[in-house]
Amino acid sequence: MDPIRLTQTIHVVQYLLQALLMGALVMWAGGGLNSPGAGPPPALGPYVILAALLVLMVGSSLYTMSRYLRPNLRRPSAENHRVFRSRLILRNSLLGLLALPPLLLYQSSGQFFDLLYYGVMFAGLLALNWPTARGYQQWLIS
Repeated sequence: MDPIRLTQTIHVVQYLLQALLMGALVMWAGGGLNSPGAGPPPALGPYVILAALLVLMVGSSLYTMSRYLRPNLRRPSAENHRVFRSRLILRNSLLGLLALPPLLLYQSSGQFFDLLYYGVMFAGLLALNWPTARGYQQWLIS
């Protein structure tokens, strides 16, 4: 398989798995929060603050790690493609965390618009960060 085609396949699979995993975890955690007979549902404020801190903390560490993944023209081509894929996976993980607030809003409000916004945001991130041969070449000469 062509290395760029493989990178594009990994890109799509990662975004799909990340979206499904985040959605499943938030819905699973939310189901435990709103158990019947437990009184009024808890305030969303602490969870949003916790999610923002999580995004900031994980995002900064992923960004720092991705800065160390640099191309080297002395490496074999396959090795540079592997480093490019690793950097792409880290960047996708960081950007995927941006969709956490709409998912938390959907979990608390139950409005379909919030879930639609979550899906559109992931689809937009998938399209905007589509790996191409030209992008790989620009990264290689940077």
